[in-house]
Amino acid sequence: MKFRVAISAAIASVMMVSAAAAASLSISGGTSFVLGSGSDPHDPTYGDPSIAPSVGNGDSVLAFGDGFTNFDGSNGLSLSENSIIQVTFLGKEANATNVAMNYGTGSISNNDLAGSFFRTNDDPDWVALVFETFDKNGGSLGTIENNTAGQTYAGLSMAFFQEDSKNVIAFFGDGRGDTDFDDMVVRISIVPLPAGGVLLLTALGGFAVARRKKKAA
Repeated sequence: MKFRVAISAAIASVMMVSAAAAASLSISGGTSFVLGSGSDPHDPTYGDPSIAPSVGNGDSVLAFGDGFTNFDGSNGLSLSENSIIQVTFLGKEANATNVAMNYGTGSISNNDLAGSFFRTNDDPDWVALVFETFDKNGGSLGTIENNTAGQTYAGLSMAFFQEDSKNVIAFFGDGRGDTDFDDMVVRISIVPLPAGGVLLLTALGGFAVARRKKKAA
């Protein structure tokens, strides 16, 4: 009985690993916007160049929010399979305090060190990413949330750049007089799960063969 339970657990683990391996990120909708020379979130003053975004001056991003495509519940950044998502702070060029978060599970600030991150388990659907900006006294001015209509502060904007199927760069404009999407920049990544389930299943399969041979003898 215990052996059957172990086999079932191993199979469940393999299925979870397989789903995560197949998971991908994709962007739908948005207004194409070419980043100008003012977009420099990886300025050494603000971030670590070794983990700087792979996108910058002259590259096109897909923009949402103030002056761009409005989130309306049918567009934005989506995830194909249940996965662990990592949100990594890359850099900023802003004096205001801004935060990237997943409601209730984690957050990072643009006052944190470049490379800081949080992880969260996300369901297959729209990625639960929220940007928030604060005034000089620490009071919230408002938020903009991926795929959610009706941002709470009209000046906010968000943009995405697809690095590959597992990684997307997310940019935040905090509405303070410029449109260069470098007030906070994060990388959203699907975290690969270890193939421990596969190894476990292989080992249990070996035990099963050994048991059969022992019984046959």
